[in-house]
Amino acid sequence: MSPVRDENEDIVQYFASFVDVTRHKEEQTESKMLIDELNHRVKNTLATVQSIVWQASRTNSDPQVIREAIETRLFALSRSHDLLTRENWGSAGLVDVLNDALEPFGIADGRAERVTIKGENIRFPPKGALALGIAFNELATNAVKYGAFSNAAGSIHIGWKVEPGTNGPRLSLIWREKDCPPVAPPIRKGFGSRVIERGLAHELEGVVHLDYRKERLVCTMDIPAPGPRNG
Repeated sequence: MSPVRDENEDIVQYFASFVDVTRHKEEQTESKMLIDELNHRVKNTLATVQSIVWQASRTNSDPQVIREAIETRLFALSRSHDLLTRENWGSAGLVDVLNDALEPFGIADGRAERVTIKGENIRFPPKGALALGIAFNELATNAVKYGAFSNAAGSIHIGWKVEPGTNGPRLSLIWREKDCPPVAPPIRKGFGSRVIERGLAHELEGVVHLDYRKERLVCTMDIPAPGPRNG
């Protein structure tokens, strides 16, 4: 605001100018929200990486084995991040998470034709999608080493459905391998088993179980179904 004077330097009026800063304030608020969200994601990612490194170091003593274990799991985490980035970090479909996790394992020996996926493309929030992506990577890695992908005859069948539960709808998912080499329960829980049975159950507040049957591995997941807000 500025005064306007006459030839005698007397103020005869005031000149006022206004600038609408609404958009500027909105952009400031939006920037703060984005920074806070980024900070939250980085902290979660670093916590996941820390867990991967700690578990890999705890279960192995060979530096080469530790390195490979860390690299493969970080690669799986990276792929899940790429998927969520394509979805603007809103949510990700379960079919998409599965396909993304299995893609690195299906490029050789016609493995893609030995996998069947049956279920609605239910969308999970980022936390759930990341946990599932890492778990599916562990299952596929195990299939390559010991299960359905370790021979030319094995196959993997994955299916799920949503059923009513006492505290809301539940998603029941079954990963079933067939025609595998003889399967025996491990003497001790390895990193992959802990990631699947404990880590996934903790992240998704559900129950996950690995059942080592003769010539097949069955993994069952009973987790809360994501609500419509994630769709």
